[in-house]
Amino acid sequence: MYLMILILPLLSFLTCSLFGRKIGYEGSKLLSTTFILITLILSFFCFYEVVINQSFIYFNLWSWFNIGILNNQINLNFDYIVCSMLILINLVSCLVHLYSTSYINGDPHLPRFMSYLSLFTFFMIILVTSGNLIQLFIGWEGVGLCSYLLINFWFTRIQANKAGIKAMIVNKIGDIGLLLGIIFLWNIFGGIDYFSIFSLSYYSFYYEIFLNWCSFLLLIGVIGKSAQIGLHTWLPDAMEGPTPVSALIHAATMVTAGVFLIIRISPIFENTPFILLLIVLVGSFTAFFTSTIGLTQNDLKKVIAYSTCSQLGYMVMICGFSQYNSGLFHLVNHGFFKALLFLSAGSIIHALSDEQDIRRMGMMRNILPFSYICIFIGSISLMGLPFLTGFYSKDLILELIYGEHYLSFALWLGLLAASITAFYSFRLIYFSFFHFHQGSKNIYQNSHEGEWNLTLPLFLLLILSILGGYLLQFQVLKDELPIIILNFNKFLPLFLSLGGALLSLTLGYFLVNWWKKSLNNFIMRLYSLTNGAWYFDSVINHYVIKPLFSLGFVITYKLLDNQLLEFLGPTKTLSFLSNKSNKLSYLHLGKISVYALLFIIFVSCFIFKF
Repeated sequence: MYLMILILPLLSFLTCSLFGRKIGYEGSKLLSTTFILITLILSFFCFYEVVINQSFIYFNLWSWFNIGILNNQINLNFDYIVCSMLILINLVSCLVHLYSTSYINGDPHLPRFMSYLSLFTFFMIILVTSGNLIQLFIGWEGVGLCSYLLINFWFTRIQANKAGIKAMIVNKIGDIGLLLGIIFLWNIFGGIDYFSIFSLSYYSFYYEIFLNWCSFLLLIGVIGKSAQIGLHTWLPDAMEGPTPVSALIHAATMVTAGVFLIIRISPIFENTPFILLLIVLVGSFTAFFTSTIGLTQNDLKKVIAYSTCSQLGYMVMICGFSQYNSGLFHLVNHGFFKALLFLSAGSIIHALSDEQDIRRMGMMRNILPFSYICIFIGSISLMGLPFLTGFYSKDLILELIYGEHYLSFALWLGLLAASITAFYSFRLIYFSFFHFHQGSKNIYQNSHEGEWNLTLPLFLLLILSILGGYLLQFQVLKDELPIIILNFNKFLPLFLSLGGALLSLTLGYFLVNWWKKSLNNFIMRLYSLTNGAWYFDSVINHYVIKPLFSLGFVITYKLLDNQLLEFLGPTKTLSFLSNKSNKLSYLHLGKISVYALLFIIFVSCFIFKF
């Protein structure tokens, strides 16, 4: 049963990619969705056996390589962390597969798209079920490759090409950090399986400096994959891919890999308190920084993308306080309502003939009432309103941070981010569903809700966005005692979220009254700053990329490649071989006297040798 969780997505990928033309479009839709559905059912059985019955499953498959002290086994590891992740991955993947059968319908490359989705799911399962760091790295690189293939799925679009290349290059920085961290851990402990390095890490006070460097390099991998501040620029650009891809990347697979890595190797981080402080810094600044950018974005999918970055900041931040169960709980809950938001946004974009600018929408609640309900429920769950899925984990994170009574800047940045999140969530709702329509009248009149295979995933995610947090709190949260804090501090996130939402709606309804007063120099510059994502791309391009380009052109290309390597390599080698072969040809003139002399010399050497 456990092996089938890995085999079925791989089988779906191979069938759709190799025999997609044979089985046809309908066959690709049916086969891939069925295989992932069976994988989801097996994941529920696995969750029941491991989490509900409190068991642990670990088994070896085979020995991959054994080179001296470098030994690696291919093995699978199923504990409550892995099984919780499997539920999230396979549930969202199954619903995205079903959603794609309607959304991508009519695309000539539909079998290729379904095969990429299945391959993405397969590599993510490899990543979470791995029992050692090498196997985890294979899944880590696999999801990076699949993200490139899916973002660049419409390869005739220049922006999709740029976004795919950017995602690959930025993630490679994190991948190099992770790889160096794995090598350093092997150098210190002599092993790469979890049990060995976790056991030996408690005696690491002899190697404290080296372990700090290992944790720092692993943190770079987390920053790259989970789009934390500094390496976050690839995530909003990934919106160039189809909307089902955005839902899969942002809700269940790629960006969750970094947070999963922190939770999985938490014993290593626990022995490096300085790196835990860095994790809190990175997470809190990411949560606040990316939420301010989402305030002024006008692209529907980019607003939701920046909310993903902000929520990932919450998860990383709480892991820095050693509350890994809460980080995992928010990771699973976030996957439900974020998938709902993205797929609902895809429903609106699909109905409006691929229009993504919220300023060209409006009054969509009359045409798409079900999508309006889904966006509304997803947004208030994202805000953390009481008794929805987001409330059980997001408010818990802020309460736990308050209960730590140190690093108070993380608490205030988290509270500000919560208020700003509510503001831009209701800004999106207002412009999309309440503001008067400013787009094409013809498109507005012809728009309608999607087919059953587009609305069914939305309905299931809607249920999970309401009840998921309550149902999972008893299984995912382990031994979490209630936090004793003042009522005012407990209700503060709620007050700030409601205040942000009301401010957003008020400013929207009285837009005409205050718009002209806001057109002063300071506010315009502030708007440009946040709308341009704090000019992060421009700063990096000017101060990092351009100097490296000039260095690469002058030094590595013109001096090394074009002169030194060319002289020592092809040019010099060709000249040397030509001259020597020309001189050697003088001995082969076809004259019997020359051959006789060579024969005599050879025989003489042979006789005198022996």
